[in-house]
Amino acid sequence: MAGESLKDLRRRVRSIKNIRQITRAMEMVAAAKLRRAQGVLMAGRPYAAKLLELLAHLAEGSRLGEHPLFAAREGNRKILVVFTADRGLAGAYNTNVIKRAEELLRSEPGTDWQLVCIGRRGLDYFQRRNWPIIESVTTLGGRADFEEARRIGELLVRMYESNQVDQVLLLYQRFISTVVSRPTVVQYLPLTSEALGLHAQGAAGGEARQIDYILEPSAGEVFDALLPRFLTSRIYITMAEAATSEHSARMVAMSNATKNCDEMSDTLTLKMNNARQAAITKELLEVVSGANAIKG
Repeated sequence: MAGESLKDLRRRVRSIKNIRQITRAMEMVAAAKLRRAQGVLMAGRPYAAKLLELLAHLAEGSRLGEHPLFAAREGNRKILVVFTADRGLAGAYNTNVIKRAEELLRSEPGTDWQLVCIGRRGLDYFQRRNWPIIESVTTLGGRADFEEARRIGELLVRMYESNQVDQVLLLYQRFISTVVSRPTVVQYLPLTSEALGLHAQGAAGGEARQIDYILEPSAGEVFDALLPRFLTSRIYITMAEAATSEHSARMVAMSNATKNCDEMSDTLTLKMNNARQAAITKELLEVVSGANAIKG
């Protein structure tokens, strides 16, 4: 029995060391992808901020109430765009997003919900529960794709302008730091003056109004041309936020898994050494007992 136990312990130690090699490699891959995704996110934020600033300036002289994308509606038809990962092994990343989505969907039982699933994990989950899914994207592979962002943005705008939906919400993991990301729900459509930062500008004392842009052909036409780009950039930045949070969560999860492998390996190695020592002691006792029996 002692030999069998020692053999099992050796096999377990080998298995854990093999798993550690895998988790360590996945941690390094996730760290490299995190650096790239974070670079995309940090490069995209200034563009989105400047575009928002320009739109806010143009919106001051335009009549937002007449623009179809600013028209608030009282209906209960809503679209929820859920951003999850295509793969697992990312800790609680997917679970937190899906849990938040479930809470939102269940909190409004009278609402006619439709879903757009960005990521295979969310798509598989909501498909199994028969939620109405009008569109899905499962080919991003943990990165932000501008063409997909534009396609999804155009779909949402088209449905809103054709009066097929009354409100569009985005649900994603907002990247705070390497170890912190938070499930966040933001309103995508209809647009509001708060979304363009008009109230913030008024509270700041009108400093942004000092900028004098030369616009051709007119402020209204430039505003109408930039608005679709702004909506596409919001989807793209949200993809970048979700991708960065995903790689960060996977890197942390694999780092924790590697540390757990080290601890288990040390514990099992100690047990294996104790079992081997016990087996050697038993064999020595048997030899001594046999020698004493011969002498007697």
